[in-house]
Amino acid sequence: LFKVATECSVVLCCRVAPLQKAGIVALIKNRTDDMTLAIGDGANDVSMIQMADVGVGINGQEGGQAVMASDFSMGQFRFLVPLLLVHGHWNYQRMGYMILYNFYKNATFVLVLFWYVLYTSFTLTTAITEWSSLLYTVLYTSLPTIVVGILDKDLSKSTLLAYPKLYGSGQRNEKYNLNLFVLNMLEALWQSLVVFYIPYFAYRQSTIGMSSLGDLWALASVIVVNMQLAMDIIRWNWIIHVFVWGTIAATVICLFVIDSIWVLPGYGAIYHIMGQGLFWLLLLIIVVTAMVPHFAIKAFSEHFVPSDIQIGREIEKFEALNQVNHSEIPMRTFS
Repeated sequence: LFKVATECSVVLCCRVAPLQKAGIVALIKNRTDDMTLAIGDGANDVSMIQMADVGVGINGQEGGQAVMASDFSMGQFRFLVPLLLVHGHWNYQRMGYMILYNFYKNATFVLVLFWYVLYTSFTLTTAITEWSSLLYTVLYTSLPTIVVGILDKDLSKSTLLAYPKLYGSGQRNEKYNLNLFVLNMLEALWQSLVVFYIPYFAYRQSTIGMSSLGDLWALASVIVVNMQLAMDIIRWNWIIHVFVWGTIAATVICLFVIDSIWVLPGYGAIYHIMGQGLFWLLLLIIVVTAMVPHFAIKAFSEHFVPSDIQIGREIEKFEALNQVNHSEIPMRTFS
């Protein structure tokens, strides 16, 4: 019976007791890998709502018990459509990307430190100061991540409501899966090699100290990961601009402040290297070289194997240009 039920698009259960409702949800949770959503508006639905992965309570005529037991609450059933198709989609897209991006940006910086440890044969010396390492996570890269995770939207509300099949991208795990994680780690590996070894070979025969090189590595790491974030942002606004580019400026300011404190290691290091034209040339070379694979993968996937989300974005673009002649665009099914 369970096998037959899972093959059906819709299953109706009539005259079901509260515990039986919860049992149906538990059956799906335990015997499949799917996430469960339970929606109810009365006290009889409380156990079902609590059993589901996500519970939605409707504040109706049967009281507020379902609302108090739920993860999300609303006043009317008609609000379910924007909750699922719009806010559910946005939440999945944002969370999926932000989780992968946080793994990526931290892996990039840690791998730069790892290459330095290999270079020094596992000695206890450090080129990047402790303050720079701390601020990398606390300030340089965290604030843009938070702002983009809150404000960026891959598609507008009107598009998501007009094309309900776009909701299927979350069911297919298009934004958070093992393949994307591996790809992000490979990009972090490549970019860390570029960030570390280009300055290393450029200054190998010079008299520039390791503290100065450490400042270059720290600044290059921040610029590279913020540039990757900037390439993936879909809807820019002035707040995102301020935080993405402002944190790069804040990195430069913090490096000057840290290297101006004489009791800290690396005193004056930034002044020794930033005044050279080679410093700025290397920053440009590092950013371009590090971003080439990500740009190539992004351009190839969007032009030759576009997802439903990309098709939806193109619909929005053409609608803005009044070039859409067909009201319906074929997309993949949920399966």
